Amino acid sequence: MEKKPKVLVVSYYWYPYAGVGTYRVSRFVKYLQRLGWDIVILTAKKSSSGYIEDPHDPLLVNVKVYRSSIFEPIHLLSNSNSSKTSSTHNPSIFYSKNKGLLAKIAVWMRLNILIPDAKLTWKWFAVPLGKKVIKQEAPDIIFSTSPPPTTHRIAQQLATWSKIPWLADFRDPWTNIYYYDEAPLSPLAQKKNKQLEKKVLQSADKITVVNHGFFDKMPDSIDSKIQRITNGFDPDHIKPEKSKPERNKQFTIRYFGNLKINQYPNAFLEALSQIEKESPKIACRMRFEFFGSLDSTIEADLESTCNKISFEKNAFIQHSSMMGLLPKSDLLLLSIGNSKNSSYALSTKVFEYMISGSKVLGIGPIQGAAAEIVNTTGIGEFFERADMNGVYTYLIECFKEYERDNQALNERNLAMNKYSFIQLSKQLDSILKELIH
Repeated sequence: MEKKPKVLVVSYYWYPYAGVGTYRVSRFVKYLQRLGWDIVILTAKKSSSGYIEDPHDPLLVNVKVYRSSIFEPIHLLSNSNSSKTSSTHNPSIFYSKNKGLLAKIAVWMRLNILIPDAKLTWKWFAVPLGKKVIKQEAPDIIFSTSPPPTTHRIAQQLATWSKIPWLADFRDPWTNIYYYDEAPLSPLAQKKNKQLEKKVLQSADKITVVNHGFFDKMPDSIDSKIQRITNGFDPDHIKPEKSKPERNKQFTIRYFGNLKINQYPNAFLEALSQIEKESPKIACRMRFEFFGSLDSTIEADLESTCNKISFEKNAFIQHSSMMGLLPKSDLLLLSIGNSKNSSYALSTKVFEYMISGSKVLGIGPIQGAAAEIVNTTGIGEFFERADMNGVYTYLIECFKEYERDNQALNERNLAMNKYSFIQLSKQLDSILKELIH
């Protein structure tokens, strides 16, 4: 029997620490196994991810996982105003306008001392264990995924030591990450980060990115190695509809995930306020449910805006519970961050919303990647952050459909299929095989 190709996956996030950083890599692991790969995971014994969930898919439960020790100086990096959702492993700390002295020191340390990220000390433990894993498992190739960028520095050292081909995957930019717009690095820290980023890009045999535009202008030797593999959805999460979901007693808009201050959905809140003033009878039949981590300023503004409209804030829920609520929503809110690279943002949430069958209201750049997917797949509409009139009109239209009780499930058409992780994993499979042959 022909030996299966084997890949060593270096990822800071892995089950049971199932934050959003786990989704992309876990889907690749799942479908690469179906394509005939052996998978070995190198991760940390614990992570700062606050959302813990065990996988149920046997292809994820049974994968071989090696966990190194890790020391994270999180106790030095906590917000002195400290809410449960504000710490330096949560980018919200960079946007807080009311930071105390300790929090300001913490942010300065994170930006200027902990380079490239707050997980940099993981390398001390992961590299020695990684060498043992390579000797024992004899992988054919190394695959690392970031954030945090430290994963690539670990993979770089392992690849240099072992002479094994290496593919570096970027879910987000490194030096162009959105929160550096609000909390810029010092010139020295910026230079150091740029140097580390360039060394990783030069050393990697291939680079995959969720979207183009992650890096500044690069020489052709690097640019030619970059290939786009978007985020996507797991078709196993699509549950066949035996019957139409039970109609909500109120027109229910839902949001799932983090909503940071740089994602402030201006047009949405202004449109809700307009509905409260001009259509109080409609407002009384509307409801906005939030699940996740909500910036305190946005929360306060929602509470002051929603008088007749019901507003309910909930903590994070299990992914399986979220997937159950998505198709039972009358409208799903999506808000893209406001930064210089926001047009390239393409979160996993877009694809989870896509397969729900519910309509989507997008707030953010209408020429951006997320807007392109929403528009081309016909799952909803996208509006600029200041387009209150457009959002107001769309909300009223969706409410009228709800009133007629004829909101049809969006067709899962051919435009969606290319975003299935079955297809995306085939792209990755092709790149990996090309590197080892």
